[in-house]
Order: sequence, then structure tokens, then C-alpha cells
Amino acid sequence: MTDPLPSNVRILPVARAPDLFTGSPATLFDALSAASPDGFLITAADGRLLAANERLFELWGIPATERAEVRELGNTAAARQALLHALKGRASGELECSSLRDPAAAHVDEIVLRDGRVLERHVAPTLGHDGVPAGRVVVFHDITRRKRDENELRAGVRHEAALATFGELAMNAESVAPLLHAVCATTAGLLALDAAAVIEAGPAGATILSAARLAGDLRHARLPPADPPGGPGGHLAPLGFAAALEVALPGRDGPVRLLGAYARGPRAFSLDDERFLTAAASVLASALARSDAEQELIARERQLRAVFDGARDPMLIVDDGAAIVDANAATCALLGATRAGLAGRPLDEVAALATDGAGAGGWRALLAKGGDRGEAELEGGGRRRQVEVTVTTGILPGRALVALRDVTETRLLHARLALADRLASVGTLAAGVAHELNNPLAYVSANLAFLSDRLERVERLLTGAPPAPSDADLAHQLGDAVREARDGAQRMRVIVRDLRTFSRGEDDRSGPVDLAPVIASCINMARPEIRRRARLTLDLAPVPPVHGNAARLGQVFLNLLVNAAQAIAEGAPERNEIRVVTRALPDGRVAAEVRDTGCGIAAENLQRVFDPFFTTKPPGVGTGLGLSICHGIVTRLGGALEVESTPGAGASFRVVLPCARAAAGASGAATTARAARPRAQILVVDDEPLVATVLQRTLQADHDVVVAGRAREALERLGRGERFDAILCDLLMPEMSGMDLHRALVAAHDPHAGRMLFLTGGAFTTSARVFLDGSGVDCLEKPFELETLRAALARLLEGAGAAAAR
Repeated sequence: MTDPLPSNVRILPVARAPDLFTGSPATLFDALSAASPDGFLITAADGRLLAANERLFELWGIPATERAEVRELGNTAAARQALLHALKGRASGELECSSLRDPAAAHVDEIVLRDGRVLERHVAPTLGHDGVPAGRVVVFHDITRRKRDENELRAGVRHEAALATFGELAMNAESVAPLLHAVCATTAGLLALDAAAVIEAGPAGATILSAARLAGDLRHARLPPADPPGGPGGHLAPLGFAAALEVALPGRDGPVRLLGAYARGPRAFSLDDERFLTAAASVLASALARSDAEQELIARERQLRAVFDGARDPMLIVDDGAAIVDANAATCALLGATRAGLAGRPLDEVAALATDGAGAGGWRALLAKGGDRGEAELEGGGRRRQVEVTVTTGILPGRALVALRDVTETRLLHARLALADRLASVGTLAAGVAHELNNPLAYVSANLAFLSDRLERVERLLTGAPPAPSDADLAHQLGDAVREARDGAQRMRVIVRDLRTFSRGEDDRSGPVDLAPVIASCINMARPEIRRRARLTLDLAPVPPVHGNAARLGQVFLNLLVNAAQAIAEGAPERNEIRVVTRALPDGRVAAEVRDTGCGIAAENLQRVFDPFFTTKPPGVGTGLGLSICHGIVTRLGGALEVESTPGAGASFRVVLPCARAAAGASGAATTARAARPRAQILVVDDEPLVATVLQRTLQADHDVVVAGRAREALERLGRGERFDAILCDLLMPEMSGMDLHRALVAAHDPHAGRMLFLTGGAFTTSARVFLDGSGVDCLEKPFELETLRAALARLLEGAGAAAAR
């Protein structure tokens, strides 16, 4: 075969270029070398080597020592033989071929070198003056990359065709067995393997599900677990395989299925091999997943049938027209009928459903809602029973499941259990608070007893009884006792306030929150845990209100404080510190940090501290949910919870929150001086006589105070024409609440509705929160400071006066 020479090779006959041939061979070689970057050699007809360029030696990888040996032989036949010997030692096959025996023939072929590279050889004759071949020019061009690309393209085409065949089998075959066989056989053939197999591997060993090029008795063999697993030969190493490429089939829980390619000798698998095996595994995984799903569906159908038939609760399957399709044994027992007698009958004829939820439509109305669950009276079998009905629509096209649970006997028991659970919760809370309240209550009670005794002495002194020696300091003693009693009452008020913060967990409304009192409440709650372990240091810089929820933020900071305390061992509080810091950030946000000098957090655990159920605490101490819940709370508020720690040097948790917008018209604490005001007419409405009396006693120096023990009494006074500048009213009262009084005044267009200030002991209900949000009336929580009450009353009177002036 004669192929054209490459375009960059020019054979110059003597007749056209006599100047080249009249010169030395080096002149001709230099011209050819300048025309192409490929390797060249030129030989004479008598076998002498006329020239060889450096590129030739580079392409063939001939070292400098051999190059020098060839060049030292000069333009001789020995030089040609030495070069040919060097080339033969680096070629993987024969260099000579039959077409090279004709000195006048041109020739193009490929030579594969031992290092894997491929050279394209072009041979052409050189002609003398008489047109007779005078020698040969041999050009070598490196086509390794081109051959690799061609081979990869051919392999890719074969791979794509195979994958298309796999896909067609996966879609159309009734079982996966033909696909398993085709994948194994095609993989072994395309990749020139000794074996290919689909294997299911587990801790107890591996099972060959299908294989190609394995002996028949090994195609479904079970292999023991290898140690290390597989080794170079993969899972088939026990069968004598030395090289393996295994790809796991995706999307399966439990034992791992994989597609493997195996060779008994050394084998380097290419990236294309891996890609083909991965694609085939993906097709196979889809088909196996479908087969598994079908088998699982059949097994689940049998399981569900067994559950349906064996369920102790009555169950029915009905169609869209509320006709019974099937019923289990429990239904038959409840309704006093057989399954055959129930099938096909309308549900309304079998049992009458008496429930407000179903309405006049009966069962049809309840089925139309779908998913409804409630209690109803079922009439059937001559009995009336209280049942709980659950409807699940769409279990099959046009089918719904109706589950009935007889709750006649259990309703009363459930109510009693719920009451017992609430009482247990109250008891637990009371036990936790008792210690904190008992201490201040002890000295409050003692001081009140002391005051009672001393006041009797004061009464005797006022009636002229002779003074005793101890009476000289009586006024000072009375003052100390009153101050101590007030301090104790204040301490108990703080405890109740702190408890109230954490009792409103269901209220997720967000708004401006002052961090200082929230953190103070958390510190008070966590102080018993902290004082045994570390000293507490506060660095609370003034910060603006943040956007959040006081109860939720209290949950966050209490958790961080308790975690910080638990990170420090007990016994050396003077050597450890828990520091709480608040500061405003340059970007306008607010940061609050809880730092401790505890054990710290290991670097490998630092990124997992916010994961649910992750904890480094010993069993029984932590659930791993605290920090996860805190992270969720802060994130939902638009903030961030960050952590820094060095093992052995403590940890720092930083809560970053956005600032809240300043409330329009917000005023500071009631610290303004009380200016002289005219006396006002005040109506106090409270069902607690002692609270009403103390309000009257407190305010009567500045105002005229009238007390009403019931809201209806206050309404009657207003109806008789009595007028008041302000009404201090308890929010929640029996018979008629403060909310009801306000609504009655609003309905009557009575201006007193805008002169009300509510008081409450903190027992908020959902309706009370909705009312306060909608009415805009201020509310003070009991117990309150007298100055706070006076300030709120002053603002109310000023607002009422301004409204009257308009």
C-alpha cells in the first residue's frame, strides 16, 4: 500500500534540486530538518547512514551515550546498523516489513514503542540524477495523543452502545436476571477482563448475584469476609484475582451491592473504565431498585393486609360514595355483622354517625373532609358507643380508610390522667421554687411578727404608758424591720417575675426586648448551679433593645449559662470564671457572650455542637438538644449563634441579634420627678379586698379613691352618672372580668373606656393576650413598685386630660 507523504515532507529530486545533492549529505539533512519538527534519518542505497537529526533520538528515547556511538561511526553502514539496533530495542514489534524491501516504494505505517507511545513512520525514496532510487528518507511523527483520542472515541462509542442496550433491558425486561447477565458479560468483553460480577457485600461476607467468565459453580458463590476487605483483588481476591475495580450501586440501604471488574494478573484500570463501570452500575441500580420496590410492594401489601385483618380497632375501606368495600373483624364485632354482609352497603345504613363535625351530611360529609379526627356516637349492633373517627383519603384511587376507636371506657380515664399530669407538673414547679421562696418568706414573716409586737408597744406609748429602756431605739427597729420585709417581698417578686418569663413558652410573638432583665432573670435561675463552680463576672454595656421574644431568649441564655457551669468541675469556684458580656457591634447589631474557663471543646467536635442529639456530656446529663434548640431560636429571630473554644482553656458562645426599631413615643423608666397635680377621682376595681385596700391607702394622699369589689358594681356606678378621671381595674375577675367591663364601656361609647389601667397577677390566658394587643390599654403586673404605679397613673391622667382638652 502506498500512502501520500505528509505535507511537511518534501522529496527533492536531483533534477529539481541539484544543489542539495551536489553538496554533502548534511546539507540535505539540514534542509529537511528545517522543514519539519519530526525525526528524520537518511540512508544510501548501499546501506550507509547519511544523516539522523536530534529529534529522531528524542522521539525514540535514545540516550546521549548511544547517540554519540552512532555519530562516531560516521556515514557508514555500521552506523545504520547501530541505529537500527537501538530502534529495535525500543519498539514493541518488528521494524521491518515486506513493503520496505522495494527501494522505490513509499510506505506509511505505525510503530508502537515499549513505553506505550505510538510513532507514525513515513518512508520515501530519494532519486539520483538518472531517476534511480539512491536511498531513503524515513520520517517519524509522534501520534500517541491522536491514537489515544481515536481509541477513546471508539471505546466511548462501544460503551454508549452497551449502556443503551442496558437501558433498554432495564425498561423492558420482566426480571432483572437478563440485565444482570448482560451487564456482566458485556463489561467483561468490552474491558478485556477475566471476570465481571455483581456482588452483594455485608459484614458476614459477600454473595455473587451474577457473574461472567467464572466457572458455573462459582457464579452464585458466597465468599467469606476478607481482612483487609478485598485487597487488590477486591471481593473476589479469595478466588485468585489480583486486580479489581469495584463500583457501589447507589441508592440502597443495608448490604452494599456493587459491580466489579476483575483481572487475574496486574491491570491498571483507566478513567474510561471507571466511567463505564459507574454508568453501568447506575443503570443496574435503577433496575434493581425497581425490582426491590416491586418485591417490597408485594410484601408490604401482604403485611398491610395482615395488619388490617388483625387490627383490634375497627377499620373499613369505603369508596367515594361512602359504600363499604371491605371491613376487618373488629368492625364486624362492633357492628354485629359479617364481612360479606357489610360489603357493598352504604355506610349510613350500617351505622348512624351522630357528630357535630359531620353535620347533616353524616358519613359523606366526614369522608369529604379527609384526615378529620374527632369523637362521635356510633349506633350499630343495638349499642351506642363513643368512638374516635379517623378518615384517610386516597389510600387507593377512589378509596378511603375509616378507622374507628372505641373510647367509651377510656375517655374518663384520659381526663383523669391529664389532670394528674397537670398536678404533677405543678408539684414539680412548686418543689423547685419552694427553696428560693422560703428564705425571704422566713424573714418577711419574722419581721411582720416583730412589727405586730412593736406596734402594740407604740400603741401603749401613745396612750401614756411609761417607756421601757428598749423603747429608745423603737423607731429605728421598726424602720429596719419594714425595710427588711420590703427587701424580702422584692426578692420574692423577682423570683415570680423570673418564673413568669419562662412560663410563657407558647407565646412566640417577637418584638423589642431589653436584654438586661432577661439576662438577669437567667442568672438568678442559674446562680445555684454557678456558685459551686465559678465566680460570676458581669460586663453588661448598655445596648439597644433587640428583636426577639423574651421567653425564647431566656431559654437560650439559661441554657448557655448552665452549659458553662457544667463545663467546670465543682470545688474550686475561686479559680474559675463565667463572664457575661453585652456590647453593641459596629454593624448595628447587639452581641451577648457567655464565656467560661472550663474544659473547652475539642476541635473535631466544634463544628458539631449545634447538631441535634450531639453531646459530649456523660449519659443522663445531656440529651444533645439544648444547643440545637438555641441555635434554631436565634436563627429564626434573624440572628446568629457562634462558638469559639480552645481545649482546656474554656469556650465562648456569642449570641448576635438584630436591633429592634425604637417604639414610637417610647418613654424611659418612670424616674421623672412627680410634679404637683390636682387631685383626681380614681375608681379601683379589684375582687381581692386587700389589694384594693392597699391601692386606696397608697393613692389617697394625692387623689380621691373609690373602691368597687366587682366589675358589675363599677359598671352600675358609672351608669348612675358617677365620673372618674382614671379606673384601675383587675384584668381577670370572676363573674365579669376587666375585659368585659372595657368592652361594655366601648359598646356604650363611654369615655371611661379610654381612662382604664389594668392590673394582673400574671395568669394570662390566650384571650387576655389577644385583648391587650387589640385594645391598646396599659397593663401592670402584680406585685408592682408604688413608684411604677404612680408613674403609670400619671401618664394615664395626662393622656386623659389631653384628650379632654381636644
